[in-house]
Amino acid sequence: MNHKKFIQKLLESGSFPSNINNSVSCLFGKKIILYGAGEGLMTFSVFVLKKYKIKPSLILDQKFKSKNFLLGIPALSPNKYKPTRKEKEKAIVVITVGKTKYHKEIIKYLRDSLGFENIVIANDIYECYSFNEPKELAKDGFKYFLENKNKILSSLNILEDSQSREIFTRFIQTHLEKKPVNIPSNDAKEQYFPLDVKLKKGYGRFINCGSYDGDTVRQLNKFHGKIESLACFEPDPDNFNLLIRYLQKNHNQIAKEIIACPCGVFSSNKQLKFDGGNKINSLISEKGDVFIQCVALDDVIGDFRPTFINMDIEGAELAALKGAENLIRKNKPSLAISVYHSPSDIWEILLYLHSLRLGYKFYLRNYSSYINDTVLYATV
Repeated sequence: MNHKKFIQKLLESGSFPSNINNSVSCLFGKKIILYGAGEGLMTFSVFVLKKYKIKPSLILDQKFKSKNFLLGIPALSPNKYKPTRKEKEKAIVVITVGKTKYHKEIIKYLRDSLGFENIVIANDIYECYSFNEPKELAKDGFKYFLENKNKILSSLNILEDSQSREIFTRFIQTHLEKKPVNIPSNDAKEQYFPLDVKLKKGYGRFINCGSYDGDTVRQLNKFHGKIESLACFEPDPDNFNLLIRYLQKNHNQIAKEIIACPCGVFSSNKQLKFDGGNKINSLISEKGDVFIQCVALDDVIGDFRPTFINMDIEGAELAALKGAENLIRKNKPSLAISVYHSPSDIWEILLYLHSLRLGYKFYLRNYSSYINDTVLYATV
């Protein structure tokens, strides 16, 4: 595929498709039943239910042994649910289970055993991937992409291999067509630890931004054993408590030196509004109801000498990188940066790091088959 010509052709259309089938609007005014009560539901609740003020009537999941409530919504085992004829014909069931390998089995069960006629997979709804829409995009629509055409096309030339260019193209296509497009993906277990991208500096001195409950540190320890030094940053109080418990229990096996900070990472040291997301998808947001302390890595950990930095901080990655510019210039660590939280992140972050002229080579890898979990790797 000529990726440049393909993107140019998409831009030449001049507007979003007039008939968008994979839109959240299909849920408006309908009775909504959700199937799945795991992390996929939590993500869906933050970026679709909460954002568009949609109130489902029921959550179905095998984990519920008796009638319960989750997110203030009645929850029940599907084995104990008897839908009415009207529900079978008119209600929409949204499958929020993230793992695609289970979707066919779930759809068959919902149709054959429960009799539902209208079934939607959350992964197929475009709005699930529009996390942090730039104000300019909300205002200008398709024109926003036209105004950034040169940046978008320039980014293609910077990427190192064909897989990266394919991922970039499908990512842009998703936003220009407003529908999820299948993206070449690697095993999710390899996220931040790619087998097909050689990160020259290794993982010996690791900065983990957006540590959640220690999930990335667990993978680090599994793949690379005990390292020299680890620094973790996690602003969500509940997540930080889980992280600390894990680090305290396993510190002898994780690293010789461990630093854990209950802070967000940003371009400067300041307090910002924070919107919790049921332990996942928490993010800096003007709509947040609490404040968190944010720090610039240059100011608080400037002498750490990192060999590797990863960031998954829900849209604050570009600001955080700017707050770590001196650290990056001095040490040239390998980088693994999430670039999917905003449509523009994938080109703005790439172009910013390239502008530093530090000799980095850039690769994109995806770990979900959709635009979620798209990671930019940079290595000298």
